[in-house]
Amino acid sequence: MKYIVFTGWFILQSITLSAIQYIGKVFEKQGERAIPLVGVNVYWAGTSIGTSTNAQGKFSIEQPNPSIDILVFSFVGYQTDSVKVSSATRLEINLKPGKELEEVNVVERIRATQISKINPILVQQIGNKELNRFACCNLSESFESNASVDVAYTDAVSGVKQIKMLGLSGTYSQMLLENMPILRGAEGAFGLEYIPGTWMQSIAVSKGAASVKNGYESITGQINIQFKEPGGLEKLHFYAYGNQDGKLEANTGFSQPIDSFWNTSLLVHVGGNFRELDMNHDGFLDKPKGQQINMLDRWEFKKNHLSWKAGVGYLYDERLGGQVNYDHQKPQSEQSAYGIDINNHRIQTFSKLGVLFDRPKTSLGIIITYSLFDRNSQYGLNQYDVKQHNGYINLIYESYLSTTAHVFSTGISGVFDANDATYNQMDIGFREWVPGVFFEYNYLPSEHLSVLAGLRYDYSSLHGGFATPRIHAKYHFPAYVTLRGSVGKGYRTANALAENSNILASSRMVFFENNNIREEAWNFGLSMVNEIPLGADDLVWALDFFRTDFKKQLLVDWDQTAREVHFYNSEKASFSNSFQTELSYTLFGRLDVTAAWRYNMVKATFQDQLRQVPFRSNHKGLFSASYRTRMEKWQFGTNLQFYGLQRIPSTEENLTENQRPAQSESYLVLMAQVTKNYRFWSFYVGTENLTNFTMHHPVIDAQNPFGDQFDASMVWGPVYGQMFYAGVKWILEKREKKQ
Repeated sequence: MKYIVFTGWFILQSITLSAIQYIGKVFEKQGERAIPLVGVNVYWAGTSIGTSTNAQGKFSIEQPNPSIDILVFSFVGYQTDSVKVSSATRLEINLKPGKELEEVNVVERIRATQISKINPILVQQIGNKELNRFACCNLSESFESNASVDVAYTDAVSGVKQIKMLGLSGTYSQMLLENMPILRGAEGAFGLEYIPGTWMQSIAVSKGAASVKNGYESITGQINIQFKEPGGLEKLHFYAYGNQDGKLEANTGFSQPIDSFWNTSLLVHVGGNFRELDMNHDGFLDKPKGQQINMLDRWEFKKNHLSWKAGVGYLYDERLGGQVNYDHQKPQSEQSAYGIDINNHRIQTFSKLGVLFDRPKTSLGIIITYSLFDRNSQYGLNQYDVKQHNGYINLIYESYLSTTAHVFSTGISGVFDANDATYNQMDIGFREWVPGVFFEYNYLPSEHLSVLAGLRYDYSSLHGGFATPRIHAKYHFPAYVTLRGSVGKGYRTANALAENSNILASSRMVFFENNNIREEAWNFGLSMVNEIPLGADDLVWALDFFRTDFKKQLLVDWDQTAREVHFYNSEKASFSNSFQTELSYTLFGRLDVTAAWRYNMVKATFQDQLRQVPFRSNHKGLFSASYRTRMEKWQFGTNLQFYGLQRIPSTEENLTENQRPAQSESYLVLMAQVTKNYRFWSFYVGTENLTNFTMHHPVIDAQNPFGDQFDASMVWGPVYGQMFYAGVKWILEKREKKQ
């Protein structure tokens, strides 16, 4: 009860900055009639950030920042129009037909995935069109066709997934929800499945050191998720999903304008795994059974230059795994079978207030968030429990010096983490306060050149003071090429067991030299995006290289013995080099094709020996294609991924039957989906892992789970085979207000 009272008090007290959402309708006047135009490109001038109108001629688009204030409307056969936006967030655009034989309208088609031409930081925007290509039940599945982000299971029994970017664990990439830090600490192990795909409007993936405004923790990049807005186009939606493995999900969302200034929405997700599966016949469930309930209530207020958003969410997640004959109604001590019981509860609140001043590019915003995450988990004889409180506040003031070519942001922030954690009755928790100040300067002399330099200073109650410098530069050549360079530092307080909970699914003894060190790393990046005119469209060629160089790192050492895992602080050589090239092109007007290749070299010094970090694929290849018929009545998508070799920790100490190769196999994963769209309905069927590749015997010594050689944590590839699924979507949009 005290948490509910505190949550309510926190919402009333909190405020924050929010971006502005513009909605509207594009039409053609024919006498007294207004004919809606379908497929009109709507985008911010000088950027690749945009959308297109739907079957009713409606659109919804968010302003990336106040300095970008011109919307462009273009459509084949019509004169291109542009509007400078103001405080009015509802727009009506009347496009006029182009003059035949006198002019040609050159139209840029908005891609499902695109890179901004003006942002000095390398940011790839994944739009709603891309998210709808595949089932995308949660955040982890939204990266299926993304070459930069890898998603994989952490072990063979718990169903937990993790991401990797630039060759490193996802813990080095900062996760944001509308510029608010999320999935921190113990929550990060499960958080990818706590963000339903149906709630998301878009995802921005940035590589390398990010803006200092969002904190000091981004080392390899940021993933910023944008949810569907209460004031957006959707009034009501319902999505249902099911697959042959017994997973069922239902999602619904409702948004409603209260008056001219207030909007509210409620998002609800329920689902679970309800079938016992043991396809490899090792006696362990391939996927844990369980259920999840996830709800989020949002409110927004917009009037003149004032914008306020707030929300409160609740989540319950239960996972029941282990051996098939384990009885989850009895304690582990009363059974000879091996069981896994995981129960998670989360309460989260946020509030965002933004004030725009009459002076151009001048605003004030405050962000405040709070979350409570409670985890109780048992893996056989291992018990790991966490009660975690996270608080965050960020006050940002933005304006300019002399002219709008010299924009700056400054402010103060604070982070509070309280982790009350126990591992087999051993206290491994910590508490940390980190207040900080920051200043960021953005030099914008022209649309071609921009430089972003930032510095922040923070003081940790655990580790003392530290400074975080970062700088980004971008130059866009008038022809087709955009070059970027970046260098920056990042810090984070490691949470050893919470970030490596797959170790719990083994009989390895865990040794902590230090559980909560402050990791420190530099990140260096270079990139090129070349838009090459080819036929009716541009061939987009992206090339980038990033190096992450650690000065201090918490290493996870699997190699000292097959019976142990050691966590210790290292200041010796540890780095990741990541090189990626990617091509994307649109054939025949509606066939989008992407091909990419990435090479990673990830090494660290283990016991004075520089070695490849285990479970890191050295190569990844991607080929993705999507075809939409006219008026998008049918959509076909396919995605093929290649994963190269990985180093596997030695198991030579085990009995012969429990030994595994020191190197993984290379493998291919293929998925495909077909979608049929109607005015309000969509139906889809698809398949995952069509190649049916799986690891052989992913659970080591499965017949003796309480023996010293049992290990289900050494997963390097798919543990589930071919899977078919189907789903349905229904969306009802808001009606136009009568004038």
